[in-house]
Amino acid sequence: MNVIFQQIDAGHRSYHGISLDENECREHLKTSVKDNLLDREEWHDSLARLRALQEETGFAANADLIADIQSLLDEQMELKQFRIGEAYAEIMLEQEFVCRFHWNENRDARNPKGNKTGADLVGFTEIDGQVVFLFGEVKTSSETANRPPQVMTYADGIEKQLSELYSNRNKRFILISYLKNKMRHYPDGHPFKIDFDASERSYYSGPSNFQLYGVLVRDIESDIRDVSISYDRLKNHILEPNGIKLLALYLPIRKEEWETIIKE
Repeated sequence: MNVIFQQIDAGHRSYHGISLDENECREHLKTSVKDNLLDREEWHDSLARLRALQEETGFAANADLIADIQSLLDEQMELKQFRIGEAYAEIMLEQEFVCRFHWNENRDARNPKGNKTGADLVGFTEIDGQVVFLFGEVKTSSETANRPPQVMTYADGIEKQLSELYSNRNKRFILISYLKNKMRHYPDGHPFKIDFDASERSYYSGPSNFQLYGVLVRDIESDIRDVSISYDRLKNHILEPNGIKLLALYLPIRKEEWETIIKE
C-alpha cells in the first residue's frame, strides 16, 4: 500500500489517498475480498454442521441433508461491481485503519427476511484508544469528467449520505439497534460484544461520539480532488467530537476485470 496524498487534522478527522500495486490488488481480490463476498466464515460453519450430522453414527440422514450439503458446495457468488467495491473497502479499513466489522451483511442478503442496515459500513473503530461506532458509505466510480466524481456530490452521493448520518439521530439509532440485534447472539467476552459495549458507552457519555467514513474506490489515476474538496465541505458541517474521514482507494485493475479474477 502506498499513501499518495493525505491531510490529517486529527486522529479522527482526515482524508487519505492510497494505491496498491497490481500483484497486491490481484491477491486481495482472489483471497480476502472473495472471502468477504462469500462470507467464508459462515459458509464453513454451515457446511461443518451439516457434515457432522451426516457422519454421526446412527443418524439417519435424509435426502434434504444431502441436498443442502450439495447446495453449499455448489453455491455461486452473485457479483456486482459496487458490492466488490464495498468488500474491498471493508478489507482495507480493517487491515490499515483499525476498523472492525464483526457481522458480514451478506448474511442478511441471503435471508429473504433479513434486514439491511441502511448504510454500507456499520462497525467499530478506535480513536486514541477509545472504541466508537463507525458508520460509513462506499462508492465505486471510474468517472474522470468531474473531480470529485458525481458519486461524491450528487443527491445520493457520499457527501449527502454522511451529512445525513451526522444530523439524523434516528438513523444512527437504527444502525446501533441493527448491531445490537446481531451482537446479542454472541457469548460474553466475544470481541463483537466487547466492541459494542465500549462504543455504546462512548456514544451515550457526554456529546455523542462516533466516526463517519466515506470510501471512494477508483480504477483510474489518482487525483487529490477526488476527496479533498468533499472533505473541506464535510468537516465544516460534521463537528467535534465526531470524526469524519474520507479514503480514496486507487486500484490498478479495471473494475470490469474484478469478477473474472475473483472467480479464478
